[in-house]
Amino acid sequence: MLRFERLNEASWALLFLDPACERELGLGASDLCSLTGAPYASLMEPDARYRLHEDIQQQLLAGPHYRVTYTLHTPNGSRRLLELGETFKQHGRQLLRGYLLAIEAPPQRAEPPASDDEQHLFQRAVEQSSSAFMLVDRDGLVEYVNPSFTAITLYSADEVRGRRLSELPALENLSDILFDSQFGLAEHNSWQGEFRSRRKNLEPYWGQLSISKVHDDAGKLTHYIGIYEDITETKLAQQRIERLAYTDNLTRLGNRPAFIRSLEQRFAHGGDKPFSLLLVDIDNFKRINDSLGHQTGDKLLVSLAKRLRNSLGANGSLARFASNEFAVLLDDTDLASGQAFATQILHMLDKPLFVDNQLISITGSVGLACAPLHGEDPQTLMKHAGLALHKAKANGKHQAQVFTEALNAEAHYKLFVENNLRRALTQNELEVFYQPKLCLKSGQLRGLEALLRWNHPDKGMIRPDQFISVAEETGLIIPIGKWVVRQACRMSRQLAALGLGELQVAINLSPKQFSDPDLVGSIASILHEEQLSARLLELELTESLLLDATEDTRHQLTRLKNLGLTLAMDDFGTGYSSLSYLKKFPIDVIKIDRSFIKDIPDSQDDMEITSAVIAMAHNLKLTVVAEGIESAAQLAFLRRHHCDVGQGYLFDQPIAGRVLIDSLRRYPCRK
Repeated sequence: MLRFERLNEASWALLFLDPACERELGLGASDLCSLTGAPYASLMEPDARYRLHEDIQQQLLAGPHYRVTYTLHTPNGSRRLLELGETFKQHGRQLLRGYLLAIEAPPQRAEPPASDDEQHLFQRAVEQSSSAFMLVDRDGLVEYVNPSFTAITLYSADEVRGRRLSELPALENLSDILFDSQFGLAEHNSWQGEFRSRRKNLEPYWGQLSISKVHDDAGKLTHYIGIYEDITETKLAQQRIERLAYTDNLTRLGNRPAFIRSLEQRFAHGGDKPFSLLLVDIDNFKRINDSLGHQTGDKLLVSLAKRLRNSLGANGSLARFASNEFAVLLDDTDLASGQAFATQILHMLDKPLFVDNQLISITGSVGLACAPLHGEDPQTLMKHAGLALHKAKANGKHQAQVFTEALNAEAHYKLFVENNLRRALTQNELEVFYQPKLCLKSGQLRGLEALLRWNHPDKGMIRPDQFISVAEETGLIIPIGKWVVRQACRMSRQLAALGLGELQVAINLSPKQFSDPDLVGSIASILHEEQLSARLLELELTESLLLDATEDTRHQLTRLKNLGLTLAMDDFGTGYSSLSYLKKFPIDVIKIDRSFIKDIPDSQDDMEITSAVIAMAHNLKLTVVAEGIESAAQLAFLRRHHCDVGQGYLFDQPIAGRVLIDSLRRYPCRK
């Protein structure tokens, strides 16, 4: 007896065939199970499969079961088969399943075998089948079981014959399948599925069961026929695979798929009670791996996972969501309670961990979203918790952030910017504006600062502070930065050719541009291609770049300086350790931030700071540029203290490159 599943088509395409077929038919199951080429049907007599297929369809019109006989021509010779099957649906498609009973020798005549021969054959096949077979009357009394039933359940035929399944301690669930309406057999003629039962010795096992009703000629239910196989080993293997698939190997916590599955179940069965999702990210974890090694980093994560797990009560679950990110699900927790727990997590993370004989201090960031307030499905809640976490990290890390609709709007705007910015780079929507820089002593035009603008076809002019951060996050800042360098070089050369003198153009460099290993080479190539002297290009550097400068960054700055470029420190005085940068890096120019200029002459503190910065810079042989000059009083103060260069709305606002030449003709230029 060979179990099979196949398509209900004339192709006879097998989806499954008992591996024992190789002994019976001389061909392996893998050779016969194929959706193309019809290998099984090719063993039949010509035209037989079409005639038999029509016969099966006619039988299925009267009920879910059918029986046909046919001959297969196999490597082992011709085999006469009796196919007993039923129809069922899977994923919306009608399939057939059942058993093949082989006759050792085909009959000499085309007529089917006599009924007695078929019954004898069927009885012999059932007795020898590796599948358990049982016949139960309509009241649940067992009338017959085959030897395989005994092998699986350890109950002999005499122990079960004439008894109800419900009376046998290890088999009561089979009785439930027969008579409990939830299994569907009460409403339908057949049922197929997995079930968990126990052997006579109470050892648990799993079975794959196919059970059907038997009716007499009058249509009255008389019996149930059940056929099943012991699939315990397969089931245990599946469970092992599932544990591996849903468990994080390092921390032994659930992994991301496991947590998502748990969250989906929570939404499906949680009712109306609120619950909170917290995403916990370890700040600057890469530094720990880089400085202490990945092995120590892994041990730190294991210790941290234990600490987080111990902090949870019975209503909380924990998973490792990503490399250094954990997810916490708190049942029956409203927003206020979720915020309190987020604060508790931050305090817990502040406590050092003892790993590899050393204390390691860490901090974390937390994003919080509460259901149903912030999401009524798993995807929305996870997205909103992720947005909150991203905001917490963007705001400086070491804090908790609750989701708000403003974060959603910000995320949509960032997506809009990213999608449109890629197009802007190729559709000439980007434009460089230039703000004049004047020598404060002579009033002559000293140079220009290049300022990027985005002229969006629908949104109009977009300022850099509205799109540069997205360009940095997406890496678009690198090609955009190269484009700005080229435009600035071309403008400087064009102005010189028109007799406006050699004007140095300053451009801002983002820290992200230093992640480009070709930064120095690309600037050198642009200078060469545009035929511009390196002394006419100034690079303005942010304090964040200098604060986080690596050896590679220092090397890049030295190479840029060696090209002959001028290096300026932008927004001087706004950071924590600006003075130390003047010693560490080859800086030529400092730019006093506009925040120190705007309240002059009303703020005595700002005047003292500004005059001190100018004096210090001159003692260090540095050029000083003042930004944001808007009044004559500010200009007079800066001139009194011998500030070198100034820029601001008092002189000119940023000017579009397309009209720059005409605008600059009113300035006296250096000869």
